[in-house]
Amino acid sequence: MYFLRSVLLLLLLLPGLAPVSWACAICAPADAAGTLRQRLRAADVVVLAAPTVANAFTAQHLIKGGWPQGPIRLPQGAQESLTAPPLVLLYRNGTADWQSAGPLAHHHADWARRLVALTDATDLTPARWTSRIASFLPELESLEPLVAQAAYEEIASAPYAAMRAAAPRLNPAQLVRWLDTPALAARRPLYALLLGFAGNQVSADWLQQRMAGLRSTGDGSTLSAMLAAWLELRGPEGVAWVERQYLSNPLAQEAGVSAALLALSVHGGDGQRVGRSRVVQAYRYFVAQTTPWPGLVASDLGNWERWEFGPLFADWLASGKPQAFASRYAMVFFLMRSPRPEARTALESLRAAGMI
Repeated sequence: MYFLRSVLLLLLLLPGLAPVSWACAICAPADAAGTLRQRLRAADVVVLAAPTVANAFTAQHLIKGGWPQGPIRLPQGAQESLTAPPLVLLYRNGTADWQSAGPLAHHHADWARRLVALTDATDLTPARWTSRIASFLPELESLEPLVAQAAYEEIASAPYAAMRAAAPRLNPAQLVRWLDTPALAARRPLYALLLGFAGNQVSADWLQQRMAGLRSTGDGSTLSAMLAAWLELRGPEGVAWVERQYLSNPLAQEAGVSAALLALSVHGGDGQRVGRSRVVQAYRYFVAQTTPWPGLVASDLGNWERWEFGPLFADWLASGKPQAFASRYAMVFFLMRSPRPEARTALESLRAAGMI
C-alpha cells in the first residue's frame, strides 16, 4: 500500500512539478534535500574532527566555513564514542548545535571538500551528468561508509538517460552480487537499473526469475526497477509480457500494477529503448481492463498531451464502477488540463450528473 500511495501522490502533482523532476523516478532518493552532499552544503561549518577527553571533539580538517573556537560537543543523547574514528561534524547557525554525519578517515578530507563543491544537480547538462556519474561509479560500496553513501545517492539522483551512458563502466557480475546482498536491500532499485544497462540475455533471465519472487513481497520499488531493467534489455517486444503479467490480471496486487506502470512511465519519458508510442499503447490496454486504478496513467498521458484519452476517462468516471479516489481525481484533473472542447463538455455533464 505504501508504494501505491507514493505513486498516487506523484500522479496528483501539477504537470512538470515532480519533486525531483530531473531524476529517475524509480530510484531517486526520497528526500533529495537530505542526501549527504545536500546536508554538507546546507551546514554553515563542516569539519573532520577527532575525539578528545571530556566527551569532546577537536577539529582537525576544515571542510567548510570557519574553524571552530574551542572543543566541539555534540547534543545530549547524540554523543559518539570517544574511541570512534574521525567524524564529519556539521554546524548550523539556525540550530546552534553540532551534528554527526558519520565517520570518515583523515585522508578523505579532500574528498569531502570536493563533495561540498559539486554543482547542484538541477544545473547539470547531459554531458556533465555523464562525467559526474563516472566519477562516483568507482566509489559504489566503498569501504568508507560515507563515500559509499554519497556515491549511491549521487548516481541514484541522475536522470535515467544519463545512467545509460555509464554502461561501459559497469560490471554486471558485481551488480548481481550487490543485488544478492541483504544488507544492500535499500540500494537494489539503483543496482537493478544499472544491470539493465550493463547486462545481457542471461541478466534478463535472472531478473525475470527474481521478479517472480517479488510479486508477493510488496517490494514495489525493487520490482519497478527490475521491470524497467528487464525492458531495457528486452526492448519493445517485452512490453506485451508486462501487459499480460501485470496489467491484465484483475486480481493483481496494487504494488505490482503500480510498479509496472512506473517502469513503463520511465521508459515512456526516456523513449530510447522503448518508444513512447508503445508505452501509450500499453496504457490504453490498461485503461481497458477492469481495475480500480485506471487513472494511474492519467498524469503521464496529460504530460505527453495525449488528449485522445479524454473520452475513455470520461466514460470511466460516468460508469459508476468502483475506483480508488486518487484514480478518479487524476482522471478529472486530466480532463481539466485538456484543451479539447469535448473534455470541458464531459466535465459539465459529469458535474450535472453528480458524478464528480
